[in-house]
Amino acid sequence: MAAWPMYAEQQLNAFHMIREMGLAIEIRMDYRWEVLKKASNAIVEADATEKGVRKIMDLESEVRSKVKEMSEICRKTMEKGGSSYDWLGRFIENVFVNISSYLE
Repeated sequence: MAAWPMYAEQQLNAFHMIREMGLAIEIRMDYRWEVLKKASNAIVEADATEKGVRKIMDLESEVRSKVKEMSEICRKTMEKGGSSYDWLGRFIENVFVNISSYLE
């Protein structure tokens, strides 16, 4: 993932993904709206975009390996017996119980 947050929670999400989790690369991190008001600062230039894309495409990059690792962890949670699989099943069961009681 390449991040250039502009509005609202995008800044927090980008910070979390880039700095804390290491699952994204920074294209540009403008945290102040005043910076974006200037037309010259509101455009990401080709070299910045290219640099970010090259980082993502690098087969040896740390970000790429972390994304693969996280992908495998997430995949396991969706398998039978995984936490997401179990909780989704409980949620669906709860919906049917509540619908049944509502319709009676």
